[in-house]
Amino acid sequence: MRYETCRRSGLVLACVSAFLGADRGHAAGDAAKGKSAFVRQCAICHTVEEGGPNRFGPNLFGILRRKAGAVADFSYSRAFKAAATWDWNQDLVAGWIGAPGVMVPGTAMGVFQGVAQSDRDDIVAYLATQQ
Repeated sequence: MRYETCRRSGLVLACVSAFLGADRGHAAGDAAKGKSAFVRQCAICHTVEEGGPNRFGPNLFGILRRKAGAVADFSYSRAFKAAATWDWNQDLVAGWIGAPGVMVPGTAMGVFQGVAQSDRDDIVAYLATQQ
């Protein structure tokens, strides 16, 4: 399925999962490696400890099973607020960190090029420990 077809049909989330292989699960991720990858690639914009501050992006503690855009004291982009109507799960987090601008065109995080496939499962495994 081509991205333009997905976008026109409103199936962007399904397409991102298909494009990124997000339906294969994340049990194989290594949380210890994910912590290192998070520090390298995510920590400049996000904190992950409980009660941690927001930075350029919201604090990610407890992201899994949380409604997208639900950090009360964070100012989400207009595009994100309009499009992100899901509850985060491992597949959606993997898709988001791989291609945020594809999932939500116009999001502020669209400037981020995405996490390499080799780190994605590890970061998701690490975030799953931060609940």
